[in-house]
Amino acid sequence: MVLLHPGQGGLVLWDRQFTLFARSHRVIRYDARGFGRSEKPPVPFTHYEDLRAILDALEVERAALVGLSLGGRTILDFVLAHPERATSLILVNPGVSGYEFTGLDRYFADIKAATDREDVDAFVEVQMRMWFDGPSRTPEQVDRSLRDEVGAILRAQAERNRRREGRAPVSELNAIGRLAEIRAPTLIISSALDQPDALAICTLLERGITGAERVTIDGVAHLVNVEQPDAFAETVLPFLARHAV
Repeated sequence: MVLLHPGQGGLVLWDRQFTLFARSHRVIRYDARGFGRSEKPPVPFTHYEDLRAILDALEVERAALVGLSLGGRTILDFVLAHPERATSLILVNPGVSGYEFTGLDRYFADIKAATDREDVDAFVEVQMRMWFDGPSRTPEQVDRSLRDEVGAILRAQAERNRRREGRAPVSELNAIGRLAEIRAPTLIISSALDQPDALAICTLLERGITGAERVTIDGVAHLVNVEQPDAFAETVLPFLARHAV
């Protein structure tokens, strides 16, 4: 099993799953380029070919792929490029290449404004409001200790990125128009309190991937594996068991 983290931080966001899942699976997790301890040289790359390189280096021919947000986006491109390498897909509040967001203009503007003035506090808070709190909750309505934990991860990520020079162009496969090509057993996990765009993507994937299953977890926003790790495990592990190779 490979755990692919979201764009809100690196592999540490899988801490609650790593040991638990390793009781029944060989589990791999890594920091994608530009996240956690992985550098991001200013050269063209693709996240999905980086995943292939990880599997090749570890001599893993096939794996179950579990991806949250950016991680799900990477998985969809990967399975289109290398369909024989995936035994099953678990797409958690995933992104998908080629999708045009309709409700995040204010978010992107606020991120840019905080970046332009080098305001790390504002940069982190904008992300927390969007991805941890979600659109229907205030910061006071979520678990304070979990919010502080994720905020610290985001802050560390932002500080590292300030020290990294250059931008690396990323290529993708426009997976949104190729969903019908996917044949791997697929589970889509959506969070009831996530952003409308994230829920819309889940619906598109559910309709577009043949045989896809979908489970919605209530009372949680984008980072479902952090907020509700028990419900997350109870959803993921039985699906993996049914599709074990």
